[in-house]
Amino acid sequence: MKLAATLLLAVAVALPATAAPVSLDPIFAGYSQATPGCAVGVKAKGAAPVFSVYGSADLEHAVPITPDTVFEAGSVSKQFTAAAVLLLADAGKLALSDDIRTHLPEMPDYGRPITVDMLLSHTSGLRDWGEVMDLAGWPRTSRVYTPVEVLQITARQRALNYPPGQAYSYTNTGYNLAAAIVQRVSGQTLADFTRERIFQPLGMSHTAWRDDFRRVVPGRAVAYSATDSGFAQDMPFENTYGHGGLLTTVGDLLVWNDALTTGQLSPGLDARMRRQAVLTDGRTIAYARGLVVQEAAGRTEVAHSGSTAGYRAWLARLPASGLSVALLCNRGDASPVVLGRRVADAWLATPAPPPAAAPPAEDLARIPGLYVDDRAGGLLRIRAQDGALRLAGAVLRPVTAGHYRNGDADLTFGPAGAVRRTPDGEVTTYRRVTAVTPAAAELATLTGVYVSDEAGATLVVTVADGRLAIAPADRPSAVEFAEPLDRDAFLLAGDLVRVERDGRGRPEALRFTNGRVYAIVFKRVSTP
Repeated sequence: MKLAATLLLAVAVALPATAAPVSLDPIFAGYSQATPGCAVGVKAKGAAPVFSVYGSADLEHAVPITPDTVFEAGSVSKQFTAAAVLLLADAGKLALSDDIRTHLPEMPDYGRPITVDMLLSHTSGLRDWGEVMDLAGWPRTSRVYTPVEVLQITARQRALNYPPGQAYSYTNTGYNLAAAIVQRVSGQTLADFTRERIFQPLGMSHTAWRDDFRRVVPGRAVAYSATDSGFAQDMPFENTYGHGGLLTTVGDLLVWNDALTTGQLSPGLDARMRRQAVLTDGRTIAYARGLVVQEAAGRTEVAHSGSTAGYRAWLARLPASGLSVALLCNRGDASPVVLGRRVADAWLATPAPPPAAAPPAEDLARIPGLYVDDRAGGLLRIRAQDGALRLAGAVLRPVTAGHYRNGDADLTFGPAGAVRRTPDGEVTTYRRVTAVTPAAAELATLTGVYVSDEAGATLVVTVADGRLAIAPADRPSAVEFAEPLDRDAFLLAGDLVRVERDGRGRPEALRFTNGRVYAIVFKRVSTP
């Protein structure tokens, strides 16, 4: 029996009667009592919130999801950290222009100040600490990281991804440092400060931070990831928070959206949170302060998505229509932005886009392949399937020959590669790669032990079954096999790995790059 309930709930104050709820069942088809699922909250301007729930909060005990089920909100949490910083700025306790070393003197001097505001807009250049530890073989949830350890990991990074303010790269590190600054400036942990200044005043009674993952949280949904045989638990076993870690409900998130819109906490807080960052070259980006402000489906959207372990989330406001949508899921295969926008489309009766046209036959033949962004390590693997071009399963929508839409971005393919442009003007160049297969003797020259003080890790490189195998010295079970691109470039679990050679052509280091960590180096310290 499908578990899907749509409930119209009253709120504490009298509001005009709302229209009949829109059925969201087609959007969540396949979510049942036998699967994890999602809770959805929708609030139209001047109306009571409407909640829909789908699936199970706990598969082992057959507990259904309800509107009061507590989920983890992933990076939706960032806007609450940003709000705490802005409230402290309002009180004169800090300035957004402060050099972070004023409050965190243990941070290195990178030659140009990183400001508090850069932490909130992902323009600091700081490497993402979780990705650094992933390269070290101990990704998030494999160890119980704490705020103190995150600060230690960050403070030992001698390099940035780019000079502060010059570019945008999403990094959880900025929000962990922002949480530390809140504590040092206010004398309270972020959890205590936000409880007293935000959650309690607004009546967000189901909301708190996951600062101790062992704490019993009544009504919390268990998070799951899909497996070949069904679902397996996938919980965020860590005590870091500020970048994520908010435990909340869809109802409380709608209360928060309403409070921002109406200025309940502080006059102008919403406008300051929505102020988009400006890079040093004068370009305005979509990211603001814990919020993304962009045009999507022909309308302005103020939103943020979230993903931690098996939890997925999306919280959005559509200012022109006065609509708020909150989505919280406990299944890692949910696509929160796609689902959330479909909910908004259904509520606003937005016509479905026409089916994508078929790409020209020559594009189906010439475009599929692998494309690499050497700067940030980004990868595009384009496949031709069922008469369409696909990227990570998503169909690319043709505009003209060689020009396609991928979500909100444009992709243009040329003979040498591809160029991706986003609505806020970000331009990423990808080089087309034709993979080669190095001989076993060539691979053998790369074997040895490689060390990075910044990652605090040692990697052991061997050759197994004709493939290059890389494993952390202290976690050999986490071995990964590298996919060769050319003699000195490999893909390793989504990371771009480049071989650095000395003047004689001998391998002396491996340089790892991905979307959140640019060029962290592991030096070769021994050969077999």
